Amino acid sequence: MTSPDPTAPLWLYDGDCGICADGSARIRDVIAPPVQMAAYQSVDLGELGVDESAVLDGPVLRLPDGSYRVGPEAMGTMLDLAGYPYRAVGKIMLAPGIRNGLRLIGPRMYRARHHLPGADASCEVSAA
Repeated sequence: MTSPDPTAPLWLYDGDCGICADGSARIRDVIAPPVQMAAYQSVDLGELGVDESAVLDGPVLRLPDGSYRVGPEAMGTMLDLAGYPYRAVGKIMLAPGIRNGLRLIGPRMYRARHHLPGADASCEVSAA
C-alpha cells in the first residue's frame, strides 16, 4: 500500500481496468493537474476516509480537507484545479444544472465502461 501525501489532492482510479489506468495516465501526462494519482487498490481507503462503495461509482478525487468527490464531479473538480483551458471545462462541469445531470448519469456510465471499445472483462464493476 502506498501512503499519499494527505495535504495534496489525490485522484483515485480503478487500477484493474485498462481504460481507467490508461485514461488516468493520459490525464497526468497531457493535462498535468496538481494532484497525486493512485489506483484505489494501492491505498488504504479507510485511512483516507473514502467509502469503499464510492470507488465503484467512478473515479474519486480526495481533497486535503478529507472530503471527496466521485465520478464526473471528481473530474470537474480536478479539471478546475488544472490550468487553462482545462479549468474552464471543469467550471462548466460543476455548474449546477450540468453537475446535477452528470450526477445522474455518471455512475451508470462508469458501471457500463466494460462495453466501451477496447475494454475487457477487467473493466466490469461488480457489486462489492
